[in-house]
Amino acid sequence: MEKTIKIGEKEVRLNNNIGWTFIYRDQFGHDIIPTLMPMAGAILDLLAGIITETGKTENIEVRDLIKAADSDRIIDAVVHMSGLEFVEFINITWSLAKCADDSIPEPKIWVKEFEDFPLDEIAPEVFRLISRGVMSSKNFERLQTALKPMTNK
Repeated sequence: MEKTIKIGEKEVRLNNNIGWTFIYRDQFGHDIIPTLMPMAGAILDLLAGIITETGKTENIEVRDLIKAADSDRIIDAVVHMSGLEFVEFINITWSLAKCADDSIPEPKIWVKEFEDFPLDEIAPEVFRLISRGVMSSKNFERLQTALKPMTNK
């Protein structure tokens, strides 16, 4: 699946074809799974906490997240996510972009094309695209339904 996102003022095509994982490994020298697993774990832990707290499996709202967000769950999520460096996120985004457009330059050159790299805007799109590529359609739709009210997408 291909999607165009905006990074600052520039439109960038991303492709979640499984080939992006080979591009990532070839460019950065290691597999993506050790990077993605802590992120997936943090998201799943938070969702499990919300489901346990509220009993909801669909249409989870921001107030549900707040209600379920006790300090232990927040600390656990931060610990899981703290291993991800900003550069790793850029590397993942670059790999998805390279999969869509083989002509883009190496990451250190490519990133200079952007005035800014607003992680809060880009991350949800990138994570949604990655999830779409590695989850069954049924589970992806469940995740989208659960998160829709929280992401306003």
